[in-house]
Formats: sequence, structure tokens, C-alpha cells
Amino acid sequence: MSDVKTRVKDTVGPKWQARARALSRLRWVAKYRLMRRAGERLRDHPGRNLAYVLWDPELESHTYDVANLDELADFLAAEFDVDRQRALAYLQEPESDPVFNEDWHRRMRFRFDVKRRRVELANRLIWWGLVRTLRPRFVVECGMFNGVGSLVLLRALERNREEGSPGELLSIDSDVTMGWAVPPELHGDWTKVQGFTSDVLEGALEGRQVDMLIHDTPHTYENQVAEFSAALKHPAELMVLIDSSGGRTPALEEQCAEHAGRYRYFRERPKEHFYPGNGSGIGIFNGRV
Repeated sequence: MSDVKTRVKDTVGPKWQARARALSRLRWVAKYRLMRRAGERLRDHPGRNLAYVLWDPELESHTYDVANLDELADFLAAEFDVDRQRALAYLQEPESDPVFNEDWHRRMRFRFDVKRRRVELANRLIWWGLVRTLRPRFVVECGMFNGVGSLVLLRALERNREEGSPGELLSIDSDVTMGWAVPPELHGDWTKVQGFTSDVLEGALEGRQVDMLIHDTPHTYENQVAEFSAALKHPAELMVLIDSSGGRTPALEEQCAEHAGRYRYFRERPKEHFYPGNGSGIGIFNGRV
């Protein structure tokens, strides 16, 4: 089904895709079916689920607050030998960060296609935690969609820079309209490349060392192998690869086995949302591959 959706999107083009997303709040039947496929009924949580069906703008790339911050802090502390309390403090930052709250509401208050009150990070919270704890110098994002992920990464990098640890983000997407959610004031450490990762990623990484790469393009085995393999040719001393699909294919596990990395998996638990959580596969490579 995902391949069919991808072909349809490629056929209609970015302009009509944007128009369709703008009407997502009104696609009540589609949202009800999504909820039912996740095993939820309206009567299970009537207020929450009815509000989703009637008014939520999201049919994919769901956003939500994360309930299990303590478990994520434990994960970061155990895997990367960082102080657990410091990791937890980093994970709590987005809740009060003005970029994700007042600034977001001001910029999005008249849009129909996004949640307008504030940014809910969902599985991107682990991206935030990794950037804040590991202080990467070069982060690569494969796939942008509306740019919420780019916004999360750039704001984390900005806070690192303010604390003396600069870093930059390279984002790649085939759709030139993607990434619009990032405000101009965060564009300073951001390079955008238009094209399919299979065509442009290798060239974009030439002469660079990758500290972190996030796979968020269509979640096919071929895409994952191509993106992770490209990063593995340009590793920093510590490199983290993230499969944002939640492990739909074994590509990252295979790369870890082949290149002496360790594979880990973390599933965030959504707070007050029917969606069960996306989960992230994490590949950790210490030393040059």
C-alpha cells in the first residue's frame, strides 16, 4: 500500500499534494478508518477519539506528546554513557521551548493543515535527545515532509551552539515545497538539497564525516540500504543512524551486523493519542567503520 501511495503522490505532484493535505481535517472517514486499524473505537476514549476524527489535521506522520520520558532518559544514559538526569533535563526542554510553543502558535494560527497550538515531537523526541546529549557536528536528514523534524533538529543544534557546541544540518527531499515549517531565523546552519537520496546523497556527503543520519524517506528496504550505506562510507568517530520507520525492514540491523555496530530499538509511548507509537531503530557505530 505504501508503494501505491508513493506512486500516486509522484503522479499528482507537490502542488496537489499540498492541497490534499490542507483538507485533511475534513477527511473524517479516512481518519476513522485509521483509528480502527490501530485497534481503537470511538467509545474506547470518546472525547479524545472523536476530537481526532472531527478536527485533527494528521493522516500520517502523527504528532503527540511522549509519556515515557523516564524510559527514554534511561535508554540514552545506558547506550551513550551520559548522565541520566542531564538526559532527562534535555528531554523536558521542548515542553517550554518558545520556538515550539509561542512562536509556533503565532506562525501557524491561521493554517488549516497542522496542529496550531504547539509542536508535539512524537518519535522526533529521541532525535532531540540525541542531538542535545551527543553534540553532533554534522547531521543528515533524509526526507523532510513539512519540516517539523527539521525544526526539531535545527532548534536542538541552535541550543548546542549557544552552549559552545556548533553543528549543522543537511536535509534532502525530492519535493521542493517540503520544509516550510522552519522559520527563516533557523536557516543559518541548514543546507537543503532537492532530489532523491539515491541520486544526491553520495555527492552531498563527499568530504564530510557523518555524526548522525536519519532515514525518513519512504520506508523501503532499498531506500534504507542506500542511505545507511552512504553514511557508513563517511563515519565520524561516533556515528548514529536512525530508522524512523520503527524497523519495518531489517536493513539497519543488517548494516550493524556487517559493520560491527550495535542495533537498539526504542518505542515512545504516546500520551493521549490513539496511535500506538512509531518506534525508532538505532544503529550505533563507535570508531571508524
